[in-house]
Amino acid sequence: MSAVTFNIDLAGLELLLVEDNATSALFISRVLLKAGARVVTAHDGIDGFRKFQELRPPIVITDINMPGMSGLELVGKIKALDTDTQVIATSAIRETDCLVSAISLGFSDYFIKPVEIEKLLVAIKRCSEINAVKRQLESEREKFRTVLECLNEGIAIKDLNYRIQYQNKAMIQLFGDRIGAACYEIFGLNEPCADCPTVKVLLDGEPHTGYREYRHNGKTLHIESTASQLKDSFGVVTGTIEKFRDISERIKNEKIIRDMAFHDALTGLSNRRLFEDRLEQAIAKACRYGTKFGLLYMDLDHFKLVNDTYGHETGDQLLLESAERIRLCCKRDLDTISRLGGDEFCIIFADCGDREQLTIIARELLNQFIQPFRLENNVIEMTVSIGISIFPDNGTVMKELEIAADRAMYAAKKSGRNTFRFWEPYSNSMTMADAKVVQPPMPHLR
Repeated sequence: MSAVTFNIDLAGLELLLVEDNATSALFISRVLLKAGARVVTAHDGIDGFRKFQELRPPIVITDINMPGMSGLELVGKIKALDTDTQVIATSAIRETDCLVSAISLGFSDYFIKPVEIEKLLVAIKRCSEINAVKRQLESEREKFRTVLECLNEGIAIKDLNYRIQYQNKAMIQLFGDRIGAACYEIFGLNEPCADCPTVKVLLDGEPHTGYREYRHNGKTLHIESTASQLKDSFGVVTGTIEKFRDISERIKNEKIIRDMAFHDALTGLSNRRLFEDRLEQAIAKACRYGTKFGLLYMDLDHFKLVNDTYGHETGDQLLLESAERIRLCCKRDLDTISRLGGDEFCIIFADCGDREQLTIIARELLNQFIQPFRLENNVIEMTVSIGISIFPDNGTVMKELEIAADRAMYAAKKSGRNTFRFWEPYSNSMTMADAKVVQPPMPHLR
């Protein structure tokens, strides 16, 4: 035996040797044991398959020609149980058909008897290394699968035809089991949309993000997805991987933040920031189309007395009810109702600059406050004073219109409250418009 034999270390390696020739079996097993391997022998194919089922060794060395069950039959059964088992064949037959059968069954190596023991040991060592690499790969795959399954984001791996080959747990929770389905079918489409991240990434190779709505069981989810290319070891694009996130909660929170930024926290009406933006828009539109619009300021009369008498909680309830009554008079979506602070409200009447129309609206607002406010155990009678300016009659910029409406409102208060005024800068007396409603000048608190 060559010294090369002793340079190959098979320490701890488990093998199954299936050999019907007792002499060959003894010789090969002794060599393997001396190299450090743990060897189990079987005298034929039937015995070999039984021992494989019991022990599941990673490497099998088998003769091809054996009575009862041939080596080819044995390997066919072994591969049916475990495709990763490494098999080395030995045979005295040099027939081509036998070699072809061995290749098709997935033999790792094939030796013609008498076997060169050094080459056999090298082949066994190579099989051991292959198994080690496979175990490492499987370990990495398992880590990868564990990571993917632990993610809160849905992951889908797709082929070049957009068909889903793999999906993690979060993906199944979002969309159900979609293996084999095209990704666009999830969103009820018959083909990819033009804005699809997967389409874009296959065109230019760069990651792309898209936003879509997913409707299921009466609910609408807002889905954000990012797609990237998948390549094999040769750099060839084999498909895509796409990450899906349900951002419905984020959309909801963003809306809350926007509402907080642009709406009054108490009444839900537009705040000053949104009011000024809408007023600028109304001015720009009126300038573009040569139209008019009205700006109305209104202030609750003697509101401080309510706060002082009943407290700020009751005052807040009164402001809420006031906002609802104002809404009843302004049902058009294009009008903007705002609470500027305290007990001061304003309304932008888009495309409504006719004095007659604005007079009708002002009277409706005054009449809304005729009914007493019933707040818990309290009944409060409240009136309002209203000032009106018109674009472009009373100003062509925001500040001018605001000042005009504000001055008109204070003119209404000065004349006894519970009425409205248009701004008339060139008249010694404001236009009364016969607006006064018969109400006490101070709120009755009962």
